[in-house]
Amino acid sequence: MKKIAKCLLIVMLLIGLTGCKDKINIEDITIALLWGIDIDQQGDVNIYMASPVFSKDVKEKNEQFKVKSLSFREARDIIDSRSTGITAGGKVQTVLIGRKVIEQKNWYSLLDLFYRDPKMRLNADLVVVNGAVSDIFEFRPKNKPRLSIFIPQLIKTATYRNVSVRTPLRYYYKLNYEKGITPYAPELTLKDNILEVSGTILLNNQNEYRRTLSLKETMLLTILQGKNEGQLAMWLNAKQHNKNENTIPNSRISFYITDIKRNVKKKYDGGKYQFTINLKLPVAITESPIKLNDNSQGKLKKEIENELQKELNQLVKSFQNDKLDPIGLGLFARSFKYSEWKKVEDNWVGAFQQSKIKVKVKIILVDKGLSM
Repeated sequence: MKKIAKCLLIVMLLIGLTGCKDKINIEDITIALLWGIDIDQQGDVNIYMASPVFSKDVKEKNEQFKVKSLSFREARDIIDSRSTGITAGGKVQTVLIGRKVIEQKNWYSLLDLFYRDPKMRLNADLVVVNGAVSDIFEFRPKNKPRLSIFIPQLIKTATYRNVSVRTPLRYYYKLNYEKGITPYAPELTLKDNILEVSGTILLNNQNEYRRTLSLKETMLLTILQGKNEGQLAMWLNAKQHNKNENTIPNSRISFYITDIKRNVKKKYDGGKYQFTINLKLPVAITESPIKLNDNSQGKLKKEIENELQKELNQLVKSFQNDKLDPIGLGLFARSFKYSEWKKVEDNWVGAFQQSKIKVKVKIILVDKGLSM
């Protein structure tokens, strides 16, 4: 019995040793953490890649490549002919797309490698660059980590504050093929040697660029979508309460939205969809233009409701004018009247433009801070 146990142990050890046969040292791998694609002034498509360097014999800890190619697969082969190790794409964090690229038809086909190659990482963020991708790759901030770490952290922080969206490659694939919603992605801008999240890019169902939402418009979109994944701090311009001379104007209201409770009522009448987006928002006041007490807080609450409701309805109207539905109301249309949806699914944005949409806001004051 002991001999059999020893034999089994030896066999198991030998099986474990076979896994070391194909091992590759980390120094022999070029780990692609950051990819980029853009069109230069000559009209050529350039693909960029950044990888950390682990050798202690070099001063520069980041290796970058630039290849003229229409294919990420071809670019990877060319990069392998220049790098000290085999390029591995399973750890990619971010894919940067130049604004010039998304203004071209059928640009989405350039990402085919990421969706077909099982070794590529689909949790990588898709980010649009407002400017030249080459400027981002040449950016060397002294007080920041390397770009392949800094950019994902930047997107994560902006998403936590709800001033940006996060669009992994896997989610963008869903947005591209889902007929009831139009795609969107975060936007990066490098200006005056400062790299920042500057808004949200909206595209149509053909993945063509249409408009950019500001940081505040992005927060409003987050509310309409019923999402609140971090801290949502809003600010509104209310009526000016101090009108005396030699007094600093005080018309700013700021508050945290601690939760978003959304209820979308659907109706189909006269050949048109009708949506009523009811929002119940618990808020904590952080800045107030008036002294808050039991008597005055009702006035402030009504002011917030009216102003926020006004801005949300204006944003929805602008989406309809641009034939864009980043809210995803087409998903409700499909689940509500499927027979009617089948008639408009290939042109939902047209039906969305003709829909009657109204946003109603109800504010619940959960914290007004200290009375001053």
